Amino acid sequence: MAVAGALLLALGLAGVGDAPSDAATPAESQPPESQPAHRSAPLLGMPSSREIHCTVSDILEPSCGVWWGASPYGDDVRALESAVGRDMDIVYTWRGIDQPNVPGDRELRMIAEGRFVHTNIEARRFTRPGHPDISYRSIINGEFDSSLRSQARAIAELDVPYFVTFDHEADGKNRYNKRGTPAQFVRSWQHIVDLYRSEGADNVIWVWNVTGWPGNMNRLPGLWPGNNYVDWISWEAYNMTGCDKMNNWTHVDSFEDALAPTYEWIQEEGPKHGIDPTKPVMIGEMGTTNIGPRETLKWYTDVPDVLKRYERVRAVKLWDSKVGDGCDFRIQANEYARRGFELAGQDPYVNLPERVRRLAEYAATRD
Repeated sequence: MAVAGALLLALGLAGVGDAPSDAATPAESQPPESQPAHRSAPLLGMPSSREIHCTVSDILEPSCGVWWGASPYGDDVRALESAVGRDMDIVYTWRGIDQPNVPGDRELRMIAEGRFVHTNIEARRFTRPGHPDISYRSIINGEFDSSLRSQARAIAELDVPYFVTFDHEADGKNRYNKRGTPAQFVRSWQHIVDLYRSEGADNVIWVWNVTGWPGNMNRLPGLWPGNNYVDWISWEAYNMTGCDKMNNWTHVDSFEDALAPTYEWIQEEGPKHGIDPTKPVMIGEMGTTNIGPRETLKWYTDVPDVLKRYERVRAVKLWDSKVGDGCDFRIQANEYARRGFELAGQDPYVNLPERVRRLAEYAATRD
C-alpha cells in the first residue's frame, strides 16, 4: 500500500507519540522557559524523544496509541467534529453489496479531507426500497460479482488504505442464521476477499466485526473466516441502561465492562478456534445512554485510560445515533456525553492523526 508504506517509513523514523509516563521527568517538572531545547522539537517539525519509537504497520496498526473515530449522526461528520473540537481518524459508512459505486461521493470526500474510511458492505440490496436481505448462497454463487468487482477496482484506484467489513454483527440475534448458515457467511466472506484481491484491491484492510455480547460467544468460532482473510478483529462496547430496545437492562456497564469479555475470550479461547489473538482490535461501535450528568461524562472520559490497559485495541469508533426515545447515543443530544467525548478525544493516547498525516505526506514526497 502506497500510503500505508509511507506511514510505516515515516513513522519508523519519526513516530507519533508514546503514551505519557506516570512519573514526570525532571525536565517536565520545570517551568516551560527553563526546559531544554528538545521540548520545542515538535514545533520545528522534528520528533520529540518520546516519539522516536512509534510505528504504524501496513494495516494501519499504531504501536503507541489508538485511532479515534465515529459513525456520525446523519452522516454529518463535520458537525460532530465541530461539536467535539477535533477531527475523526476513521468514519464508518454503510453500503450494500449490490452497489457498484462504492466508495461513493461521501467516502471520497472524507478521504480527500484526510480521514480513513471504514465501510460495512451489507448482504442487503441498497438499490431497492427497504434494503431487503440477500442470501449468502447468492453471493457464493457469484450473483453480485459484477458490483463487487466494481467496488474493488474503485477502492484499488484510491491508493490509500481502506477498511472494509462484510455483514457486521453476523452473530447478532437479528442476523444469525437469517441470511444463511455460519458456514455460508464464512464462504461469502472468503469469496468477497478473494474477488477484491483479484482486482488488485490490496489496500483494503479487512475488519471482522461482531457484536461482542457475552451470550453470543459460542457463535464466534463458526463465523471466523480465517487468519488469512482478516486483518483486524472488531466488536462493540455499549451501555444500554433504560434502552427501550433492550428489555430489563437496568444495570450500568462501564466502557471496560463492555469491552473486556470479548477481549478476554479472543486472548484465551481464540487460539483454540484458529483465531490469532495478536491481531489488532477495533471497537467498532461504542456509547452509553443517558445515565445521569456525572456518570455519563465519566463513562466517556474513562475511555482512554481503559484503552491503555488493553494493548491489542488500536481503534475505537463512537456510534452517534438514536434507535428509540430511551435509546439515544447522539453526542449532541446530551451535553454531558458531548463534553465527555470531547475531553476523552483530547487525550494524547487517542489523538494521533495530525502528526501521522503530516509524516505520511512528507514521506510520500520522497519516493
